[in-house]
Formats: sequence, structure tokens, C-alpha cells
Amino acid sequence: MIIKSYSKLNKKTINEVLNLEKICQEHDMLKGSVFLDTSLNFDQSIKSTFLLYENRELISILSMFIPTQEEAEISAFTLPEYRRNGYFKALLEKAVEELRKFDIQNILFVCEKQSISGKGVLTTLNAEYDHTEYSMRFNKTRYEYKDMFRLSLIPTHFKDLNQLIDISMKIFNDGYEDSKSIIENCLQSETRELYLAVLNDEIVGMSSINQERDEALIFGLGIVPEYRGKGYGKELLHLIIDRLWQTGKTELMLDVNSDNAHALELYKKSGFQIEVAFEYYRKKVSEIYK
Repeated sequence: MIIKSYSKLNKKTINEVLNLEKICQEHDMLKGSVFLDTSLNFDQSIKSTFLLYENRELISILSMFIPTQEEAEISAFTLPEYRRNGYFKALLEKAVEELRKFDIQNILFVCEKQSISGKGVLTTLNAEYDHTEYSMRFNKTRYEYKDMFRLSLIPTHFKDLNQLIDISMKIFNDGYEDSKSIIENCLQSETRELYLAVLNDEIVGMSSINQERDEALIFGLGIVPEYRGKGYGKELLHLIIDRLWQTGKTELMLDVNSDNAHALELYKKSGFQIEVAFEYYRKKVSEIYK
């Protein structure tokens, strides 16, 4: 058994991982993927992908999404015929070692709702259910096109960094360092774009998109508190959708916490449908493999 750890994956390794992922998805009838884009991790030096090999064959993978130092989101796949051999445990031990180096205190294990093997692992770990997140896909047949908007969509650049941090903190109630890390990584990315929503020269919201491979992911969409409840969130979403259409992107996705009833209803009314539900289970790093 050999375990390799990476802070960034090359194209060859990514394809190897995607092949393993496809085998597991088809076997377990799942739709979820491991998170392989490390560009949004708060520290680019942290090793967030762990691959386990037997006789040069990739058997198991564990990946971590770590946008802030507060917690790491972990997802994993193991080839069906190699399960119950302690491979996930071996990968998790390596991941925990890395998290401790960077003083990360919490883990959120991501498990697709219908994953029987995943639920079994979480029961063994005695991880506590935290929340459910829906991955939603855009259905253009349910979209009501608009051609009149009160808002304008403005692209952003690194010169706007301080302003973007202030707006982000106001919208999402995050701390300065977390907001700074997320926005910097977004602006530095080759696949991500961040936009401001402006009303009469007043910034009222922001949203980001990730145009990776054939799909576009809409994320980080929000309106400043004093402008909420006036329909601006829906306008901003429609402006983003229209912009993506103009670039030829029609496969659109977004994620929403199941507890956020307002946002969930907004997305449904704007043409998005729930494709898959992911359950998140929390565990303190200090409680794992002491």
C-alpha cells in the first residue's frame, strides 16, 4: 500500500481520479464528485488530496475542501471490491495529520444521502449530523426570461479587493481573514469570476461563477442586508444566468443549504431543480485517531 499526498493535481492524476470516481458512482448509483480544485483552499501549501495505491492501481481517494481555517470538508471514494480493508481509515489518518499541522479544528464529512457505504463509515466514526445541502441543476424550460433589470452586473478585479472584502463580510457575516482568502483565491483563479450587483452606483450584492469543464457553478450569491426583501436577489441570479448564456454555458449548477428556505424557493422559481442531496456530518479533529 502506497499513499501519495498532493496540494495540487496534474491532468494525468485528475483523469485517474475521475475514472475511479465513475466506477464508484455507477456501482453505488451516486451523482456526487470529490472536490479536486484546490485553488480555493485558504493555504495553497496544504496537502488536500490523498491517493492510495496497491500494485500501482489507484484504489481509494480522499479529498478536502478547505476555504477557511475553521473546518475542512472531506469526501472520499474506494473501489467497491476493495472496501472494508481499512483503506479509508489509512487515508483519513494522513489527512488528519495534515489538518493538525495547520491547526484546523473541525471536519465536515460529505456523504450523498443514498450512499449506504458512506453512512456505514460515518456511523463507525460516530460523526454527528450537521446539515443537508442540495445540488441544483438549471432547467431552462422552467426559466422566465427577463429583459428589464434595475441592477447592473459589474466584473471585478484585484484592485477592488478591499471593497470586495467589506461587501462580502457584510453579506455573509464572515470574518476578515476568511473573506480575504476566499476572494483572493477567486480573483486569482483562471476559471472563476466575481461580479458586483449595482443599483444607481450603490453596491447591493455580489455573486461568483466557476466555469470549469462543461458546467458553470454559481456560488457566493448574496444581497447586503438593507436591500433584502426587494427582489434584488432574483434579479442578480437572472443577470448571472443571462451572462452565462451569452458565453454559451447552458449547463448551470448551484448549491444551497436545505435550511435556507428563502434561497431554496428563489432558486426553484428561477428554474433550478434539486439533483442530489448531500448530508454533512461533523467531527472534531481532536477526536479522530487520538
